[in-house]
Amino acid sequence: MKELIYRVEFLSDIVLPASSNTEGNIEQLDFIAGSNFLGIVAQNYTQFEDSFNIFHSGTVKFGDATLLLDSKITYKMPLSFFHEKADNSELYNHHLIKDFKPFIQLKQKRKGYITEDLDVIYIDYNYSQKSAYDKENRRSKDSSMFGYMAMKKGLEWQFSIKVDDSISDKDFKLLKESIQGTKRLGKSKSAEYGLVNIKFIGSEALALPKNSTNDKNTFLYLNSRVALTDKEGNPTYDLTYLFDGLTDENIEYSKCQIKTVTFTPYNRARETKDYEKICIEKGSVIVLKDVNIKDIPQYTGAYQSQGFGELLINPTFLQRDKFKFNLGSETLVLAKQPIKTDISKFLQHRENLQKNKLDILNEVDDFIRENKKLYKKIKPSQWGQIRSICSRGESNFKEEIGKYISKGIKEWEDKQIKTLLQDKHSLEFIKLISIQMPKEYKDDK
Repeated sequence: MKELIYRVEFLSDIVLPASSNTEGNIEQLDFIAGSNFLGIVAQNYTQFEDSFNIFHSGTVKFGDATLLLDSKITYKMPLSFFHEKADNSELYNHHLIKDFKPFIQLKQKRKGYITEDLDVIYIDYNYSQKSAYDKENRRSKDSSMFGYMAMKKGLEWQFSIKVDDSISDKDFKLLKESIQGTKRLGKSKSAEYGLVNIKFIGSEALALPKNSTNDKNTFLYLNSRVALTDKEGNPTYDLTYLFDGLTDENIEYSKCQIKTVTFTPYNRARETKDYEKICIEKGSVIVLKDVNIKDIPQYTGAYQSQGFGELLINPTFLQRDKFKFNLGSETLVLAKQPIKTDISKFLQHRENLQKNKLDILNEVDDFIRENKKLYKKIKPSQWGQIRSICSRGESNFKEEIGKYISKGIKEWEDKQIKTLLQDKHSLEFIKLISIQMPKEYKDDK
């Protein structure tokens, strides 16, 4: 079987809704499904010698595209990754936790991508409000407003097409030619969205996580959505249908982390919706015991031509019981566009101010949560005076605050003073604390 590797660059914003619904809160995909690439090639459906073999038999598998980070392939955040609700500095694989008593409350990581080396990145979206057009009156159509969440221009992705050796040379050549070049994918392709460039980069895949072994269990990571079917061909969530010979006794249900999804894809060629698909979501983790790794297939379930059913066996990132993401690696994936114009510089400055303010607010929340009991007896009037000192914007504001709280009607304890007036605390930080702290005690009452 040949594996063709392609690079995808977004030449415009791309809209990839997770369902074909047109109303309500529509979730967005954070990956490019393999069915998009199948659809691009299928525009030449009648030109293939054996179209059924190419598009319906599973001999050609159009894989999902995943983000690239510094040319490294990424994986959707495993659903087995958990952290303490108030502290995400350390993470744990749920299936490797032996004692849950030390934890206060665990929270699941659900969004983002990781590399094998535990760099982590997140996708940023652009939101646009749109309106249908009234051709007769030449204006926006009444009661027809809608919005698009789009992945930003400039993102780079990678996907592969696995081609069985039984495909003829002519069909193989046409397949390679059909997928390359400037193409359109996603929703609203006839408007401003959907323009991508697909480039062939070679037939050698990047290294996948190693299939390291575990003495007791086998960990399956779903590298794509999986659509299982029972013996009669009906869709099912029953995990025993992952592969032949698997039974309930082989599945550690208490250690599995699974998310399910249903959606009804729209077939543009037939101008109608296909049957509803019932799937286990990408990133889910299944834990097995007493199984032979050699019996586990690389692909399982239905719709393999569209990239469904890919399994990774014992990837390294599921073998760590306690770990951290690489320092400074949690970044937002943005388009790499140089800032040149004055208006761009102004908007960038405004964005940086907003981000800095949000960071300070998060730090204030953490400070209040950790020190709420320490300042319980401090009156709102004293916080008001501190706020007044900060509002004057004087460079010696800490000195002024220190004088007030150490010689006022109610003197503060040394620990209270030192905790508030730490060197790292800025004027804006202390001002926000003086605003929020009285509200905390008011809410308690």
